[in-house]
Amino acid sequence: MKLRSCLFILILAFFAMEAEAQKEASNWYFGDQAGLSFNSGTPTALLNGELQTVEGSTSISDRNGNLLFYTDGSTVYNRSHDVMRNGENLKGHVSSTQSAIVVPRPGNPNRYFIFTVDKPDYYLSPEDPIEGVNYSEVDMTLSNGRGAVIEGRKNIHLVTYDPSDPLENEFKNSEKISAVIGGDCVSYWLVTQFGNKFYSFRISSAGVETSPVVSVISNNFPPIINEIGVNITAGGYLKISPNGKKIAAAYSNTALENAGMNGTKKNGKVFLYDFDDITGKVYNEEFILENSYPYGVEFSPESSKLYVTANIFRENDVLDRSELYQFDLTSPGILNSRTSIHSSRNVAGALQLAPNGKIYRAGYPTDDGGYLNHNFLSVINEPENAGANVNYSHNSVDVSPNDVKLGLPPFVQSLFRNNFEAENFCLGESTEFSTSGDNYDAVEWDFGDGNFSSEETPSHTYGAPGSYTVSLTKFINNLPQDPVCKEITIIGIPEAAQDYVLTQCDGSDGIPDDGLTDFNLQLARNYLTGNNNNLRVLFYETERDAMLDNLNQEGLNDLYRNTSPNQELVAKVTGLDDECTTLTKIQLATSEGRLLEAGTAKGCDIGNGEAEFNLNNIQENIRANLNLDENVNLTFHRNEDDAVLGANPLPDIFNSEAGTIYVKAYQEDVCYGYGSLDLEIVAFPDIQQNNILELCSSQFPLLLGKNLVLDNPEDFSFEWSTGETTATIEINEPGNYNLNLINNSFGCGRTIDYSVEEFETPEITDIQITNNGAESDVTIITNFDGTNLTFSLDDITGPYQSNPEFRNVPGGKHTVYVQVENGCGIIEQEFTVFGYPNFFTPNNDGYNDSWKPYDINNTEFTISNIYIFDRYGKVLKQLSPGGAGWDGNFHGRPMPSDDYWFSIYFEDGTEIKGHFTLKRSN
Repeated sequence: MKLRSCLFILILAFFAMEAEAQKEASNWYFGDQAGLSFNSGTPTALLNGELQTVEGSTSISDRNGNLLFYTDGSTVYNRSHDVMRNGENLKGHVSSTQSAIVVPRPGNPNRYFIFTVDKPDYYLSPEDPIEGVNYSEVDMTLSNGRGAVIEGRKNIHLVTYDPSDPLENEFKNSEKISAVIGGDCVSYWLVTQFGNKFYSFRISSAGVETSPVVSVISNNFPPIINEIGVNITAGGYLKISPNGKKIAAAYSNTALENAGMNGTKKNGKVFLYDFDDITGKVYNEEFILENSYPYGVEFSPESSKLYVTANIFRENDVLDRSELYQFDLTSPGILNSRTSIHSSRNVAGALQLAPNGKIYRAGYPTDDGGYLNHNFLSVINEPENAGANVNYSHNSVDVSPNDVKLGLPPFVQSLFRNNFEAENFCLGESTEFSTSGDNYDAVEWDFGDGNFSSEETPSHTYGAPGSYTVSLTKFINNLPQDPVCKEITIIGIPEAAQDYVLTQCDGSDGIPDDGLTDFNLQLARNYLTGNNNNLRVLFYETERDAMLDNLNQEGLNDLYRNTSPNQELVAKVTGLDDECTTLTKIQLATSEGRLLEAGTAKGCDIGNGEAEFNLNNIQENIRANLNLDENVNLTFHRNEDDAVLGANPLPDIFNSEAGTIYVKAYQEDVCYGYGSLDLEIVAFPDIQQNNILELCSSQFPLLLGKNLVLDNPEDFSFEWSTGETTATIEINEPGNYNLNLINNSFGCGRTIDYSVEEFETPEITDIQITNNGAESDVTIITNFDGTNLTFSLDDITGPYQSNPEFRNVPGGKHTVYVQVENGCGIIEQEFTVFGYPNFFTPNNDGYNDSWKPYDINNTEFTISNIYIFDRYGKVLKQLSPGGAGWDGNFHGRPMPSDDYWFSIYFEDGTEIKGHFTLKRSN
């Protein structure tokens, strides 16, 4: 029986949804159990929050303003204000300025990423390591629509520092994070800052790209920590403008000494940057505020104004006041456009743009010592206006009886750029679009499916379910403006199955043949949704219960015990934001379950007392051993209760100690029987799984796998990363290779990794000769960064030394030999050493009265000419090779103390140049 038509009538009667855009930011939770809802346009206090946070928090709602979840960066609470499944121990911190932010996963309407930021230093908890920036993924189709952090997708680390720098590796992050939709309209940018760098991570339908775009903002940025171990530039908010073109960052401290700890709190600064929402680059640093302790920053909806909160301290670190500043971003001199909007005794807290276009301010009065009157936010009512015209209302938004602290929840900033709206997202319905504002001549819509429109308020019917990127381009004076875009998802609800019967084996509760037992209702989900992961199913005992639950929060628990044999339940299949819904009935039936003698399964020993079990392979063996039909499928479970309910099935490749697991069998979705399976660990050949091979060029091609010794190689399969399936493969170049070695009997195995490196051939790039008179020191310079080079002088057989320096080398021709210690080959190069005095003193005292090169007792070095030059290149003297040398005179006049140059020519055409010093006593 299909119930769709009457469902819509009753839903309209009980719950009329207003089509309103950008309600994802409609529910805020912050401070000490404080909260606000913007669903009515006017903020109203929420009294059901569970957070107790000094600073960071975030939340997310669906498109219609229904709360999905919220978090302080450590614990995630679902829409029922219970801890979300697997939602504990995230790696944020309540004292981090922006401890968390939620970004939707593009193209996956029920998936969200929670990005968390840990504390920035050890001052608050010196015993805990700093965890940096991490992210976790939430699937809202889990836990009966209440969502869960996906197993294995929790606390995934992002590198926002230089791992090779010990200090950066220790501190890892600041307290700043922000997000905005990308200029391509189909991805998001997640941006954080640490030290003198910004890190931009792109988020697409494929997930988070973990290699960030890194922007160096200043080479003169303050150091990371001060002398007491505090990350001095960490505090303060970071925000991207709604149009994705600017970034503002408040650095509460920027001085090395006494950064906010019993010293001056007047060294904070605010900077403005340009942001490229196509490439993720941050550039053009512009200083706009100093001599204060800034904290909150926020842009107006149209990105024309920037607001900053800053504490002003006296010299003894006593708060004097706080200021709310406005900066006009359209001014040619932004620094000089600063206007004080309001001065007060409130602590400078966060600033956050809301769906109603207003900016709200946290912080609390300090006139009472900071212990009372924490129940109010302030609001900038018209943030696009200039100066006093913003209509600022101080301490006017009541969240009683709960308390405001310093923080407010950040959101994806482009949520607040309300340039167009859309409604009606069910397949087959006409999706309606409308634009806001009137400062344009014409518009052009791109619906993302190859269709376009120039109407102001067009309607469009999509032909298939899926995610579409819709863009709107406005024209002013016939010039196209930057397009704005949103991703919409068209939901197709399949015709829910009629007369579906969910069958469970009877007797699992110890009472056979009574028709009553426990059911896992979600086993019907795939059948009812057509395996569509963007849909969810809720179950109810009556149609009325299903229809009255217009927020889809009151469905039955997934584990349900029927109250009568063959009981009927109502299943509600619903899509994105619960807008597209259909009802059907299912029947809960029981069958006689068979006892399965599954026997023993063997797995390959992987060490640490565990083995790898291939459950696909084991299923085929059980089916064959028990002579089961091909349409009997098995699932495997850790405990007997899970097996009875078909809950929490084990993965296909399963690592475990020896022991017992449990089996449930289905035949065409009907419970067939149960059993247990003993797990046995068997030895696997002792092989080296990680192999690093270093080769000379002459050693290629190389045969990989030749050293793998197997007693019975015919019992194994070989799967190489190259696609080959032979026991060995021949390679001709360095690289990373791996072999999956599989035991054919058990279906389990090992992966053997080969890292093949080719030795670099060294090259002599320079020979540096330091003249010491008749002998010289020689240093060999190579292009080789390694430490395994050795050197020999004049003898290829050695001895070799690791030091590239040779001292007291006599004049003449020499040959240096360089080899890599692995013996890949030897390179050589000739050079000539020719000695000469470094100075002479022509004072007729019988010592060093003239200058000439030293003689070399080698007939190969017969000098033909010697020339002396001054520093300007003028020839002063030509010396005879056998003469007395230069006496320091030019045309009979003594030359002054100075450096002089020479060129020596040999009979074989070789030339040597150098310089020496003439010294005269004063």
